[in-house]
Amino acid sequence: MFMRKIVVQVDKNNNFDTCMQIKIAQLLCKNWRLSDESTIQIQFGNRIEAVTVKVAPSLKVPTIEIPPMLAEKLSIPFEILPIHCLYKKDQNTLTLGPIITCITNQAFQEDSKFGGMTPFFEELAYLAQHIHILFYVQPLIKWNEQFSGYSFHQKQWKNHLFPEPNAIYNRIGSRLFETSKVYQQFTHFLDKKDIPYFNHSFLDKWDLHQAMSSFPEIIPYLPDTTLFNDYENFTQKLNLYDCIFLKPVRGSQGKQILKIKKADNGYIVYYSSFSQEISSYFTSSYQLYKRLTERLNKKRYIIQQGINLVQFEKERPTDFRILCIKKDNNQWNVISSVARISSKEKMVSNLAQGGEQKKSIDVLTTIYCEKLAKQYVKLMGELALEVANLISESFEGLFGELGIDIALDKEGKLWIIEVNSKPSKLESDEASDRIRPSTKALLTYLAFLSGFPLLTSEKGKKER
Repeated sequence: MFMRKIVVQVDKNNNFDTCMQIKIAQLLCKNWRLSDESTIQIQFGNRIEAVTVKVAPSLKVPTIEIPPMLAEKLSIPFEILPIHCLYKKDQNTLTLGPIITCITNQAFQEDSKFGGMTPFFEELAYLAQHIHILFYVQPLIKWNEQFSGYSFHQKQWKNHLFPEPNAIYNRIGSRLFETSKVYQQFTHFLDKKDIPYFNHSFLDKWDLHQAMSSFPEIIPYLPDTTLFNDYENFTQKLNLYDCIFLKPVRGSQGKQILKIKKADNGYIVYYSSFSQEISSYFTSSYQLYKRLTERLNKKRYIIQQGINLVQFEKERPTDFRILCIKKDNNQWNVISSVARISSKEKMVSNLAQGGEQKKSIDVLTTIYCEKLAKQYVKLMGELALEVANLISESFEGLFGELGIDIALDKEGKLWIIEVNSKPSKLESDEASDRIRPSTKALLTYLAFLSGFPLLTSEKGKKER
């Protein structure tokens, strides 16, 4: 039998007959058909202890009181812990949870906390507390088979030793770290213990293109893409298109992208720094190829056909980020659709590179009539869901969140330009006192993976 909220309270007065006795409110005992002095198991994460039950008529709310020594054995971090509870009569086990962990490679610092991810982690923590989930962030700096992380309690991040979580959200922000021995040891441990985690890993742009190219229904939406690996192939693409992009196979956030355009008797190469867009002129394709091979320093790049994007206002190319998250039935769902608008000085629309974000419908209605704008939003969502499903089929591991970047060209054609398994969590332009739908969807899916059912209609507000 599942109870949405149980208050687990550590009784420091130690009014128990033994240190392995728990007091349970009479109403709960009646629901679970537990009698005085009956023996059950209580479970929190991977910690399980056999205890005797004391029926407590004086406890007026759904409360379980436990002695301090038992709280220590179970690694219950707080004196008062509102949480979900699942009693399985056939196993005679009372399970508290869910315990949800978010892993990061960002070390905790007292002044900066988790850097740029701190607001998002706090948003997750606020909502988790509101819907009675134990949530903490674990910096994965080393791995000794212990879960030691930070919970956001009483508006402060505090470090605790926790039991094994029921589900894990991967927000490792470094591709290099995902190849490290620490990360490999950690994921091997999760697989051995059958602890679900997503997203499995970053996506490789070339692997993604090859996988998508194997589905005939997707091919019409894919820009012409190939590896940057020889002069003949490079010049073929230069001659075929007025504009091409060179993108690092393992890049993200619009970094290290090169844009090449034909010019009078030559080619102009654009690349973005954090402050401005820089250009260089080359008179021949061979001169350009030679310079690129030196500059790219043997890193793997793809060549991708340039798309003549629709523009918001003047000279501001725009693409669209469709955020898809799995629901509690394990099916993909479109959570948000936003237009990402390049700044006038930049060639990419990523927020990390100074781009601006608005609702897709608001931007599209400045370009098309309202009816056509709504059709494009719907079509983008349908295409994004198709891509998300195909990625789930094509790649190993569990993916539960994908940011799918879709371009709309000036002729009205849709293109799939990129898929990000670690989409940006920068604050949007919308009011930030509300918990975002994407945050609610993430926690709902994590609870589903953990085995604890949740009602999805909960609303959350951040405390200020």
